Amino acid sequence: MIYLHIGTHKTGTSALQSFLSHRADALREQGVRYVTAGTGSGRAHHDLPKSLRERDGNNLSAWEELREELAAESFPINVVSSEGFWFCDPALVKEQLDGMDVRIVLYLRRQDKYLQSLYKQTVTGGRKMDFEKWNEQYHARGDYHAVVEQWADQFGAESLIIRPYEREEGTIDIVDDFNSIIGVDSSEIPGKRGGKLRNPSPRRELLTLLRALNYVGLEFNREKFFWTLIRSHTNYVRSGDILNHKQCIALMEGYAASNDKLIEKFYRDAAAPLFPLMKRGVPLVFWGPDDREHFEMTVEFLDLLVRSVASGRRIACVRCGAD
Repeated sequence: MIYLHIGTHKTGTSALQSFLSHRADALREQGVRYVTAGTGSGRAHHDLPKSLRERDGNNLSAWEELREELAAESFPINVVSSEGFWFCDPALVKEQLDGMDVRIVLYLRRQDKYLQSLYKQTVTGGRKMDFEKWNEQYHARGDYHAVVEQWADQFGAESLIIRPYEREEGTIDIVDDFNSIIGVDSSEIPGKRGGKLRNPSPRRELLTLLRALNYVGLEFNREKFFWTLIRSHTNYVRSGDILNHKQCIALMEGYAASNDKLIEKFYRDAAAPLFPLMKRGVPLVFWGPDDREHFEMTVEFLDLLVRSVASGRRIACVRCGAD
């Protein structure tokens, strides 16, 4: 059996893939193979969906290697993970896995939080537009039902395993949750990783500086820059702070009909709702230009920018340990 984890983005996928990759040997002892074909030099199987999205002729060698790996040695459970599958045509994936027993695993986050987090990721990657314009252009990203239905059409509704990324008490431990799906006891895996930032979002004040920087057109390693900036400043990291409570409600109303169809047709976990209720939380504190925190953040931002770009010095990457 193949468990195909297709995302979505911003639901702990990096943490899960890191665990599956680093603990592959321990998982194999429990009859679970984290397939190596399609991972390239990374931890996730991004080469597989990428090959199906190539416009100038698909290179399907990674899929051939996957089938060869599956045939060479038999395992009861095989795991493939890439959030890139979320943007694939499921019919093309079905062609590559024809005749195999496949389960499609996906984690969904309430759209108001998902879209804010996804937007922040695009800004750290170089996007310039504000959230309102971005959301107008990519509003369909929040239509989960449209995507899930395509996967159901190809693999059958019974093959779908839809999991809530958030519960009333907060986000889940995706490693423990995924292990429960594939029948693995996390306590039997030594050195289970967790609690470490792997794909964080910048707080709104920092996001504004990053977006302004995107207009300058400087060439530098944005990932290294961002990770160096936040490595010792956890207060520079925060999610869900672009929209206020009223705006979140309005955004969710736009997806209400789609979500109702999704839950009615495909969600089967009676233990918890797919999305937590909208609740007004404690008001967030924002830094104004005259606040000490904002001033210190700006100084550090500019100092790092000068050192990494103007002087040409290289900065150690906190995330991957490379220079």
